[in-house]
Amino acid sequence: MSRRSLKLLLDENISLRVYEELKRRGYKVQTAIEELRGASDEGLLRVALNRDKIVVTMDKDFGYLAQAYSPPGVLLVRLRVPTIPHRLEAILRALQLGEKLYGYITVVTETRIRRRPIRYI
Repeated sequence: MSRRSLKLLLDENISLRVYEELKRRGYKVQTAIEELRGASDEGLLRVALNRDKIVVTMDKDFGYLAQAYSPPGVLLVRLRVPTIPHRLEAILRALQLGEKLYGYITVVTETRIRRRPIRYI
């Protein structure tokens, strides 16, 4: 079985500093801040679908939108204290799942990672 390379699309709310650190660590990452500024949530999901990317966001609306648009995956960061270092730490913990992020809405908090399938078969 061929392995899919993990590709990420960061929503504008994730921050340029998180993008730069993920890129520095070797992740294939794109940020809406630089390339898709002002794009609608639906537009971001279409880009993710067309480019086979996991959407990384702090916007819980993506959980609902994912059911309609079926992107490759959504990583939803839900933190009580969403400082940039905490966002990065939470995202890095979730990225340890690797390819298991595809096909799921993954919610990462300070203490847990939960997943549910995007598509119901």
